Amino acid sequence: MVKFTVPVAGVDKEYLTQLEYALAFASEDIQTYALKEKELQIEVEVSSEKVVESTRQKIQELIQRYQQREFGMLKNVQFKQERELPVFDAWQQLVDRKWVGQIGEGHVILRGVAAQLMQLIDAKVDRIFVTAFDAEREVYPSTIRCTTLDRCKHFTSFPEHIDFVAHLRRDLDVINGFTQDCREKGWASANTRGRMSDSEYAISPSCCYHCYEGMEGWKLEGQGRCTTMILGCHRYEGANHKTLSRLNAFTMREVVWVGHPRFVITARAKAEEMIMQWAKDWELVGTFETANDMFFTEDYAVKASFQRQQQAKKELRLRIPFENQDISVFSSNFHAQTFGKAFNITLGEKPATSGCIGWGYERWVYAIFSQFGLDTSKWPQKLQEEFKAHHGRQFDGKY
Repeated sequence: MVKFTVPVAGVDKEYLTQLEYALAFASEDIQTYALKEKELQIEVEVSSEKVVESTRQKIQELIQRYQQREFGMLKNVQFKQERELPVFDAWQQLVDRKWVGQIGEGHVILRGVAAQLMQLIDAKVDRIFVTAFDAEREVYPSTIRCTTLDRCKHFTSFPEHIDFVAHLRRDLDVINGFTQDCREKGWASANTRGRMSDSEYAISPSCCYHCYEGMEGWKLEGQGRCTTMILGCHRYEGANHKTLSRLNAFTMREVVWVGHPRFVITARAKAEEMIMQWAKDWELVGTFETANDMFFTEDYAVKASFQRQQQAKKELRLRIPFENQDISVFSSNFHAQTFGKAFNITLGEKPATSGCIGWGYERWVYAIFSQFGLDTSKWPQKLQEEFKAHHGRQFDGKY
């Protein structure tokens, strides 16, 4: 192994966390890396001396993306709730209790109180948000056409995320050869080499894309329509797969509005007030603030800063004391006419406007355990009351 450092200059503090996230995709030759904010440098460990220079150049290219300041990084905090929190390793305790089982990088099983807590959160979304907006439930496949992702501009914004889906080629020799290799050697990724079809589908990285493609060519009436859905989504995030804060496979719930701009903007604003009230009721420590997506393209700074200036994305970010970080558990997004134009969804002869709100359920579960512990009797009063009312009795935590 060879270690070296790369200086970080001219990158605003708001960008540093996102730069650190992006480093996971800089090069497969990187074994370990760490962004040292105090020293303003990146410490890197690579496999050999011969890849040092090429890896350095790739890291420097990433740094240059985050040095740009076309519009600045607006930060507007609408809600903030603070108090002293205990610091303990909730992830390890959940694993030890068997309420979380890790079954691969970024893949988990939730059991016991962790599963019950997720059920409560989903039920609360139904009871409050779905009811308030009369949202129509839709059910989607877990995979999505690559052509749809292309029309949504996903490949030019988040190419690193995609888990593509393929199958063995329709050829008897190919299928027999694959089977024989597995029989003789057991599973190995090399067994598929040269035997896979082209990828026409991917595992969906988000809920709402299916909503828009499913409405292609629709002419809406009235103010528009509201839908809700829940989906197991996938986003490959490299070395960022840690604990429940960033999973490869995760559960997303969304409420989507498509229609007149006033209809979408008014509903979105009402939903933001509702989520802040939820955070207050459960005494969650965090903020609701402007944000930007983790764009992974050369025009990152333009997209991110424009998104913040327009307040097109806002997030409820909850504190994880043990990790000394805040994680996004809820987002509010305004798309303007982007998807109305892409899928020819119209209202009154004009492209429809859209917006959505989304919950990352595993992150909610992790944040609650990280802030309040695994003993439900010590949770905030309203959270305790809702948990008990929803489940009738509390799980004893034994397996």
